[in-house]
Amino acid sequence: MYVIEEEQPAPKGPHPVVFDVEYPERLPRLTTFFRLLLVIPQLIVVYLLFIPFTVVTFLAWFAILFTGRYPKAFFNFNTGVLRWLANVSAYMALLRSEYPPFSWEPGAYPLVLDIPRAERQSRFRLFIRWFAILPNQFVFLFVQLAWYVTTFIAWFAILITGRYPRSLFDFAVGVLRWSQRQTAYANFLRDEYPPYSTDADARPGNEVVSAIIGIPLLAAYAGLYLLPFLGLLRSETDTVQVQSAITSPAFATEQPSGEANGVRITLFGYVDPTLPPGDAVREPGNRFVAFVLSAEKDGRLPTFFTPFLLRLNDCDGSGYSPEDGSEGFFFEVFWRGGEDDGTVWFQIPASAQACDLTYHSGLGKVEFVFPPAAAP
Repeated sequence: MYVIEEEQPAPKGPHPVVFDVEYPERLPRLTTFFRLLLVIPQLIVVYLLFIPFTVVTFLAWFAILFTGRYPKAFFNFNTGVLRWLANVSAYMALLRSEYPPFSWEPGAYPLVLDIPRAERQSRFRLFIRWFAILPNQFVFLFVQLAWYVTTFIAWFAILITGRYPRSLFDFAVGVLRWSQRQTAYANFLRDEYPPYSTDADARPGNEVVSAIIGIPLLAAYAGLYLLPFLGLLRSETDTVQVQSAITSPAFATEQPSGEANGVRITLFGYVDPTLPPGDAVREPGNRFVAFVLSAEKDGRLPTFFTPFLLRLNDCDGSGYSPEDGSEGFFFEVFWRGGEDDGTVWFQIPASAQACDLTYHSGLGKVEFVFPPAAAP
């Protein structure tokens, strides 16, 4: 009697993304000391390369969705960009002393990055990898923090001995290997999930479990991101009757202040008329006016501020949106506390009188009412 055994599936092999750096026996102390300065030209090039990289990745998503394949030309370009980045990363991380070539050709640097192109790719994974990768990135964050510490230690070791301690070197290479596998997965170059490991022979990680964990992580991240905006749903309104004429010196002394939905607005000055901000052009029959003000967090919940939620009303009831805000004064998220200040310009008719300045904080608002006699 013959017993037919059910054929078992072959065990998975190592993750297909291969990354390794040749260990250097000696490293120069001088270039190690100035490494971050020397790598600046390469970082500029990498930054510029990642602009088309992002566009190609976007197009590749649709190509995989419709054809199940990553176009070869797109694949070669993006893997080339990642190889260039890998060379720069190895140099910046003190793993090699040779200056990276301005090239992505394999073999041009003592480093191996091999991302084989798959003939077919999963359409379904296009829709799950963005949240499936989150647990992997979360764990990797702590590994990366440890790597920063070991790299700092290695920097001193190289300056003193001229050698990168081998155990620290292997760990650093492993961290970059983990990062390359994450990048390949997140940018659709491979379907295999990155392992939670720095080992060269690690098998792909469990994508299903990671996706299940990633869904609440994504929800928590989205909730945290939206938290500063929840205050907009409140309808708190603070109307401030300004006593001093806004064109008088007493206005700056009074410093009228009001708060709504976690944002406190304080006015420090008013300039009427003033020069146009930046490249703004004054329309015929108009003039520019400017308010100097500050915004600070008030209350327990996080909140945000942008001067473009301000609106200036004249005494005839016409309203005007900001023409511009001072540099660095466009948007600010306040988590635990903080204050931002700057200047906001409005372009209004030459005959208009500023009677009301309102900051619209969602359903609530802070309204400053100026004496009509203060208008020019």
